[in-house]
Amino acid sequence: MPENFDQSIPVDITYPFIDEALGEHASPDEAALTTQIADLLEHNIRTQYSEGNARRDVHIKATGCMRAVLQMNEDIPANLAQGIFVPGRMYEAIVRFSNGSGEPKQLSDSHGDVRGLAVKVLDIPGEKLLDTDKDARTQDFVMINKPTFFVNDPKTYLTLFEKAGGNLFSKLTIPVALGLRSTVLLAEMTGSKIANPFQVQYFSASAFQHGVGKDRLAVKFSIKPLSDAKDPMPHHPGDDFLREVMKNTLSKEDVVLSFMIQPKTSEDLSVEDCTHEWPESVAPFSEVARLILPKQDFDTEELNRLGETLSFNVWHAIVEHRPLGVVNRMRKIVYERISRVRNQMNSVVRREP
Repeated sequence: MPENFDQSIPVDITYPFIDEALGEHASPDEAALTTQIADLLEHNIRTQYSEGNARRDVHIKATGCMRAVLQMNEDIPANLAQGIFVPGRMYEAIVRFSNGSGEPKQLSDSHGDVRGLAVKVLDIPGEKLLDTDKDARTQDFVMINKPTFFVNDPKTYLTLFEKAGGNLFSKLTIPVALGLRSTVLLAEMTGSKIANPFQVQYFSASAFQHGVGKDRLAVKFSIKPLSDAKDPMPHHPGDDFLREVMKNTLSKEDVVLSFMIQPKTSEDLSVEDCTHEWPESVAPFSEVARLILPKQDFDTEELNRLGETLSFNVWHAIVEHRPLGVVNRMRKIVYERISRVRNQMNSVVRREP
């Protein structure tokens, strides 16, 4: 922890338990290292935004925040009809498309970057897993446009952060901190250029519990377009061209995406190692719902404010969709700390929709 660091946010977040039956196992000193990561990220945010308007540490820029509907299929397989996935059920939702960069000066849509899609499903009854939002009525799904993460353990993440001096994607320090394989994975993630966020497949990358009791499964989630159509990259894209592309599309028509679940089918598929994907040849996806983005004008003051202030967290979840694996256990501590810091610095009271 930096010297003279005043940790004014109480650390009262319960560290997740380990579900060995679903393949979880703790890393050495995992909880302590995760707390150090949260401390460093808090310090970085307080330093970077000392004059106020504290923003996220990553996925700063929302390319679009919009209203949506999650329509469950009528024919969901019995083993996947768990939790919110009730055949025929329909939910309202809020979705946020984003660029992954955490550097405020590098937010142009034309830059290579990981791309995000977060879905907040509304009016979900039941006690939630996040300690401070147990009465919330939301279920979040957070995805990126790659099926893997570049780092898989708190020690490596902490080393990277320390060597980079707060800039996680510093090109001078990444190879030393990560090693070759993870450096390649990160380069693939951050080098991604897209022409249209509606034409990209998004992945949870990490695993989640699906259901409860002896019949519970480990699964991953994905959202993808219904067609394989791909727009060409514009010759001279503007800084906000992805927002303009989505605005143009939704001014004319609805956009419909496929929501899929990938059950773990083999002990060779790890819930702890997010740097290796589950091959579809071994663990195929099944469509369980359609994510419908109705024709709308989403570039409004209300939706843009929601895109900036809403907290998307995989632990905004009911027990049937409990996050699994070390990356998700880290997320519980880190995401909650960052959310509290931002709310405190911005004088905002956090409220789930």
